[in-house]
Amino acid sequence: MKITIDREDLLPILANMANIADRRPVQPILAHVLIEAAGQHCRFVATDLEVQLSADLDHPVDAPGTCAVPARKLYDICRALPEHTPIEFHKDGEKLLLKAAKSRFTLHILPADQFPYLSTHSSLCQGNGNAKTFREALAVVANTMAQNDARLFLNGVLIEVEGQELRLVATDGHRLAMMTLPFASSLESGSYQAILPRKAVLELLRILDDGDIVLEMSDASFLLNDGTQQFACKLIDAKYPDYRRVIPQGHPRFAILDRQAFKSALQQSDVLVSDRNPTTHLHLENDQMTLRSRNEEQEEGEIQIPVEYQGDTLDIAFNSRYLTDTTQIFPQESLRMRVKDSDSSAVFTPVDSNNPLYIIMPVRL
Repeated sequence: MKITIDREDLLPILANMANIADRRPVQPILAHVLIEAAGQHCRFVATDLEVQLSADLDHPVDAPGTCAVPARKLYDICRALPEHTPIEFHKDGEKLLLKAAKSRFTLHILPADQFPYLSTHSSLCQGNGNAKTFREALAVVANTMAQNDARLFLNGVLIEVEGQELRLVATDGHRLAMMTLPFASSLESGSYQAILPRKAVLELLRILDDGDIVLEMSDASFLLNDGTQQFACKLIDAKYPDYRRVIPQGHPRFAILDRQAFKSALQQSDVLVSDRNPTTHLHLENDQMTLRSRNEEQEEGEIQIPVEYQGDTLDIAFNSRYLTDTTQIFPQESLRMRVKDSDSSAVFTPVDSNNPLYIIMPVRL
């Protein structure tokens, strides 16, 4: 194998591959990136047997060949080189020789036939969408995923396809986020559900950019293709709970908040929240919201902001971090907060729609 590639064409591909490749692999091959070169095309593949990423690069090949190269070492070498440096790859037996300007490197490689591809299954649901829209929707729900929860279905994001819509839902048991986006689905009737694991969600947030994407989903695997990259992962083998039962109906009270004013007030309130129990108390009364915080040293903060609220006086408390996430989830400048009482969850949405939707359970006063 012999090929010469410009550093700037190679670096973003290797950065993605190095993140996928396992740093503490059970099998040594899992710390490697597979390089396949032939004709006018190169392909790079990395996997940890849970997720897999392959990237295609149209580039003339001097001599065809394949090999598995240590992913992190190759990325670190390329990153350290000067910009726009041509890098020559030359496979010599069990070694890969790298030449870049006056620099020379030799890396041990493994046979390509040892590389374990992630298996995928026959598609049950497929469709087309937009990468940027899909990434933005994932970003909305990602913060509400659980981490290392014994209930495996909480450690990921539910994908639900109904008609020509795709819905993403995530919850950690204390809050829930949901967003719906258009999706040109192949489903003619019924619906499809799958749970994307946490690592897959985080990798997709990192690699997705813009343009058209194709999704193919089975009962055990997920595949995304954007034309130059193909991302695949195993799905969580569990049934997601009925999230619709968590969405409150008929909350009679609501407040309209200015997002920037709310964000500023939360930032001020957070200075004096408890480290062990970060709680912000909200007091709603006659077009005014008061945010109160207190810490272990009995230090207190109180911030008032104007809101649109007409109704009975209400006191309710929430985890401070969960409240702060509302200012990150919504791009709109005004938010609607629907509440019932101090013991019931609050629902945050844009003023003119219910998409996205964010629900927070209260802290008992």
